[in-house]
Amino acid sequence: MRIRQHILPVVLAALSSTALPATGADVEQVLVAMPDSGSYGRHLLYLTEEPHLSGTARNYAVAEYVRERFREYGLDEVSYHEFPALLSFPKSASLAIRQPVGQEFDLTEDPHPADKDSRLYDEPGQVAYHGYAPSGKVRAEVVYANGGSPEDFQLLDRMHVDLKGKIVLMRYSNPYSYRGYKVYEAERRGAAGTIIYSDPAEDGSRQGPVYPDGPWGPDSHIQWGAILYDWLGQGEPFTFHWQRQPDGRWIEGPVRDKQLPRIPSMPLNERNAAAILKHLGGPVAPDDWQGGMPITYRIGPGPVVLEMDVANEERVEPMRSVIGVIRGREEPEKLVILGNHHDAWIYGAVDPSSGTAAILEVARTLGEAAKRGHRPRRTIVFTVWDGEEALLGGSTQWALDNAENLRRNAVTYINVDSAVQGGAFVGGATPALAAFLRDVTRAVDDPLSDRPLHDAWAARFANGVPEVATIVGATDYTAFQEYLGISCIDMYFDGPYGVYHSMYDNYFRQSTVVDPGFKVGTSLAQLWSVLAWRLADAQVLPMRYSDYARAAVEYIEAAEAHAGDAEPLELAAARAAAARWEAAAVAFERQLASATLAPETAREVNGKLMAIERVLVEPTGQKGRPFIRHLLVAPQPSYRSAYLPRIWDAIDRNDRAAIPAHEREIVAAFDAAAAILREASALVAARS
Repeated sequence: MRIRQHILPVVLAALSSTALPATGADVEQVLVAMPDSGSYGRHLLYLTEEPHLSGTARNYAVAEYVRERFREYGLDEVSYHEFPALLSFPKSASLAIRQPVGQEFDLTEDPHPADKDSRLYDEPGQVAYHGYAPSGKVRAEVVYANGGSPEDFQLLDRMHVDLKGKIVLMRYSNPYSYRGYKVYEAERRGAAGTIIYSDPAEDGSRQGPVYPDGPWGPDSHIQWGAILYDWLGQGEPFTFHWQRQPDGRWIEGPVRDKQLPRIPSMPLNERNAAAILKHLGGPVAPDDWQGGMPITYRIGPGPVVLEMDVANEERVEPMRSVIGVIRGREEPEKLVILGNHHDAWIYGAVDPSSGTAAILEVARTLGEAAKRGHRPRRTIVFTVWDGEEALLGGSTQWALDNAENLRRNAVTYINVDSAVQGGAFVGGATPALAAFLRDVTRAVDDPLSDRPLHDAWAARFANGVPEVATIVGATDYTAFQEYLGISCIDMYFDGPYGVYHSMYDNYFRQSTVVDPGFKVGTSLAQLWSVLAWRLADAQVLPMRYSDYARAAVEYIEAAEAHAGDAEPLELAAARAAAARWEAAAVAFERQLASATLAPETAREVNGKLMAIERVLVEPTGQKGRPFIRHLLVAPQPSYRSAYLPRIWDAIDRNDRAAIPAHEREIVAAFDAAAAILREASALVAARS
């Protein structure tokens, strides 16, 4: 096995091509015509044929399938990027009510005769579980903690509800909070175990028709998922406290790593949760804690006593991402990176295979374009990551292994994950790329109507302007944006997705309920192809930093609002620096609009545009989170968004004394961005 294989130095050492440049119109006709619903569907069928957790034989077969398709489609270089990682696998689980009644639970999802994949639990070893939950047997009273958000636990604290030695029952999505953070909050209050269930108010029958008649989750659906405490050390070696011996064996160290939970946890479906909640006593839960089941939700503790028995296994296995390259004709060292992941909790039709099938179609499309002589100015890198579900492993390790080259040469990273949840396009981007993303959606048709995708997207907003969301961590663009300071785009087609990380997220549901005929997946491949081409072939990169500076003011306002009214915060210096940044950007953009640049000048200007995002990251990271380095946006441990995150964090820690120094960091970054833009303006003025 090749560990941490570096493809980029090999690929970029000797780049040459005889392909001739083509006009944009000619190329884009090819890019829009090539993606094919039949080909997309065949990819999706193969990818979802069997469960493929990271570290399993089937997931390695999926990686091989992706690699062979990249080779078949004529990519210039194709290889694996591999490294060892600690992975978690289920062995068994049981749950029963012991008081005030006796009831053993069936911890499986119901089959549906027309869906062959819904017989999953007939196979031995298929156990719904939480990745990285330790094995353990717990008998304890139950406390209901709503959605397990920080605010929910704070309310229990104020109510003097003691969680020590209790099993904490939580909903997945009210309000949204990362499942690992729910467990963390319970563990640090002394809980003996946790259970997280799917409530019909969020993703089941209260939302609409359920599988197999509709997109929402039936009362037996179970959400698998990891509960890693990744915010405590994301980016560190993924073998954690396991150590490799001279003979090659991996041995567990004596002290469990701080990123790994210490109490057993399991997922549960609505049906079984109802049986627990209907017997729960204690005070009635607040109105906003009441869920979608026809019962009165109470907090407890007791009189319900549960006995849960979790047996999971952890072992070090290789991660295997797939990397492919189409070489650029003029600036081959500059990289436009496309990314998706291939591992799934079970079948993963939406997450991630609807995106994996799309990136394969993009590779086929751009590979065919290259064969026809349409080779982009810059290099396009296709990345299909392993280990996203468990620990964002593949993308993070590749970013770390290639960090210096990526800082110098990465133009942007375009991510797609749960690509086809429905038919409503959603786009997010680094603010400098927002206008570019809107513009590219004019080049492809909306899959559900006869109008351009841009117009269908715009129609959902009152002002007729498509809203490009701020993207903030929690999937594979995290390492690129938060650690390296690389401009990013993230996109998908939204819709009712009630079977997230469940057995029912499979080919049957995707092909009959979500995307019959795979029109949506094909449209995504068309859009992704055009996006990649324009970024890889534009003479001057389409980054509009005046938009970014204006967005920065919104981030400043969000941080000020987060401070609250009791002790108001005014970041006047940061606001003034943002205005200087905007003025420099507007001046540059006006000058560029009327300029004609020689190729060498355009390259120098592009280098400066790429450098601006780099100055928005700092070298040490947030307090306790060294991997999260962006000064303007960051995911909180709960996966909510934080703006001006070092200031946001200081507010949360009640460390107001730290804020002036953090504001000075932001002012310095904004002024550095403005200075770079003034340098670019001078360059354009001198040479155009």
